[in-house]
Amino acid sequence: MKKTYEFYSLAKGGKTLITINDGSLTISRPGLMSKLSHGFSGEKTILIKNISAVQLKKVGFSRGYLQFIIAGTIEKRSGITKGDVDENIVYFDAGGNKDKINNDAEEIKKYIENYNTKDCSTSNSKYDDLEKLKKLLDNEIITKEEFDKEKEKILNS
Repeated sequence: MKKTYEFYSLAKGGKTLITINDGSLTISRPGLMSKLSHGFSGEKTILIKNISAVQLKKVGFSRGYLQFIIAGTIEKRSGITKGDVDENIVYFDAGGNKDKINNDAEEIKKYIENYNTKDCSTSNSKYDDLEKLKKLLDNEIITKEEFDKEKEKILNS
């Protein structure tokens, strides 16, 4: 899956693009207004598996934002007036289509949560399979050679 979402914030830096491409998320801020508010730092790509949480405040009476919390980093203050310098926060205004903007933001949040949940369940299932295989070996239902062969298959899948 590769999909790009556009968000705009007149008060917080203009246009921001979020591109989801399989296992990564890229934040780019093209345009002069974005450069003036966020600097000339270029694009930022984050592996989705490294995103430990996504905070979403939908646009309504005030502007909305998406904040990507990265494992192992210190979370900056977010909210309507905080987090101005956090490169992991994307602000957005209603523009002309509040529902579309909120739906796009919700879609990004759900994609990341589902991706990370799927990744964890696959990982756990692999270890569950190894545990079952070890029990078969311990109960002498399979040989050591069969165990090693099946273990290799599980670890390489």
